[in-house]
Amino acid sequence: MGIYSIKPLFQKSLAPLKRILVKWKVSPTAINLLALLISISGGLAIYFSQYYIILLIYVPFMAFIRTALNALDGLVARELKVKNQKFGEVLNEFTDRLSDISIFSAFIFMPHVNTYLASAALIIILTNSYLSILSKAAGGKRQYIGLVGKADRMIYLGIFSIIVLITSNFNILNYFLAFISLATIITL
Repeated sequence: MGIYSIKPLFQKSLAPLKRILVKWKVSPTAINLLALLISISGGLAIYFSQYYIILLIYVPFMAFIRTALNALDGLVARELKVKNQKFGEVLNEFTDRLSDISIFSAFIFMPHVNTYLASAALIIILTNSYLSILSKAAGGKRQYIGLVGKADRMIYLGIFSIIVLITSNFNILNYFLAFISLATIITL
């Protein structure tokens, strides 16, 4: 089940921030869009790290913030009793996929990363996300089971980014993408 099993504890730790967002009536859509902007900045940091390796220090923070915002949007939506939940769910999933694309497509354009491996990893990640919500579209519950999910990917991305920063070896990113691809295939 991966890191998703600790989601309730993580959500509980975000309660003070949730209360502030609810008090200010921050819409879940704004939270989704902020998560997307954070993800785009993370993808840019990954891409430009080939020129300025110190940018990799930002990646774990980006990964954590994206994960927190992804938890907060649902919490705030429930607390504010947002109308038109179906549209909100679609928007949430859409911005989540755009965020995945923003982050993981950066690897495709890096010279030390195998383009085919990076492309395959992105396709596998998107396919996994699609399948996890397909069950809900078919009338069942959304599936969160498996070896790696979105939060797991973000944790591993942060860890591998720090390893590359410490070792200055960008080839390690190929191992990260291979690991994520294999673990996601098992999850599929």
